[in-house]
Amino acid sequence: MSQPLDDLFKASRSTLLMAHLVAGDPDPDGSLDLALVLARNGADLLEIQIPFSDPLADGPAVMAANRRALERGARPEDAFRLMERIREKILIPMTVMSYGNIPFRMGFERFASRCGESGAGAAIIPDLPWDERLPGLRKAFGRRGIHLVRPVSPGMSPGRLEAAVGEASGFLYATLRVGTTGASARIEDRGLDFIRRVKTASRLPAVAGFGVSSPEQAALLKGMVEAVVIGSRLIEVRSIGGLESVGAFIRRCRAALDEFRT
Repeated sequence: MSQPLDDLFKASRSTLLMAHLVAGDPDPDGSLDLALVLARNGADLLEIQIPFSDPLADGPAVMAANRRALERGARPEDAFRLMERIREKILIPMTVMSYGNIPFRMGFERFASRCGESGAGAAIIPDLPWDERLPGLRKAFGRRGIHLVRPVSPGMSPGRLEAAVGEASGFLYATLRVGTTGASARIEDRGLDFIRRVKTASRLPAVAGFGVSSPEQAALLKGMVEAVVIGSRLIEVRSIGGLESVGAFIRRCRAALDEFRT
């Protein structure tokens, strides 16, 4: 089943820019304003994170964003409503990012249904191990043409990576390091080597995240992957300079990626 996310990957002639934001941070309207600034200044797709109390894959900036959203009363439904509000304003492919507790608590069918209704092309669930088959969750997403995405990381053995690739759908989210998200001064060679492993192992589009913090780092990945994810740094930029600074930063990242075209 073709959907905007798949079409975007197929049609792109340059490395895409995926922007991550936490729904409800700093508040519902502020999240919408941020999403629109990102989309209008160069982001090709949005990753909308559902706030969670124990975001174990996230570093300090994103953890703080989760905490702020929850303190203001954010709930999973608010994230889906945010995506619906974004769709009313602008057309841009979106993914949901959620920890596994939320679909288990909501129920697989209801969670998948709300993902589809709100326009998500994929659901990224970082704390679901690849060995967990979860046929009910996979079927709930599959019936709606939504990809279930579980990240792969440099710590995976060749056999485990091969198994993960065999189960993957839509795209492979490859982390550039083992551990949590967060801005980083540089991308380690180990992360770049892992990206090469992923590209050798699969023909699916590869998305690289965890630590991309500057236009220069984004440029380092151009041509290696189909999309680059930036999240923690956006939170930091907004805290310092507001939405205007976020827009300027995204434009610089977009320009760095646009220098490479096939």
